[in-house]
Amino acid sequence: MKKILFLFCLLSAQASQAEWAEIYEDDDTVYFLDASSKNEAQRPRIAVLRNFKVATASGDQSARLLYEADCSKKALRLMSGVYLKKSMGGGEVSGMINSNGWMNPETRPVHQKIYAALCPAG
Repeated sequence: MKKILFLFCLLSAQASQAEWAEIYEDDDTVYFLDASSKNEAQRPRIAVLRNFKVATASGDQSARLLYEADCSKKALRLMSGVYLKKSMGGGEVSGMINSNGWMNPETRPVHQKIYAALCPAG
C-alpha cells in the first residue's frame, strides 16, 4: 500500500511540474511524455500522459502512466498509472492502472516512441 501511495504522490507531483511534449496521436488519444521525468536506472522509467479526445464511458479525460524499459532485452512495460477526470492530467483520480507485463515495443507505434526515449541506442 505504501508503494501505491508513493507512486500516486510521484505521479501527482510530476503532473504539476511536467513539461509534456507530444509524441504520438491516434484516432482516440494524444500521447505526451515528460523527458525531465526520465531516470538513468538500470531499467529507465519515464512519465507518459494519455489525453483522450473524447471522455471515456466513465468520464475520464486523461491518464498519467509510468513506463519502464529493459534496454538489454528490447522490452517495455507499463508499470502503473491513474485515470483522471480532466484533460492533461488534471482533476480527480478515478481509477488505477496496473502493470500489463513486458511487451515488444514494436507492436505499437506509440510504444516504439516511448522505448526510443528510454533506450536511444536501442
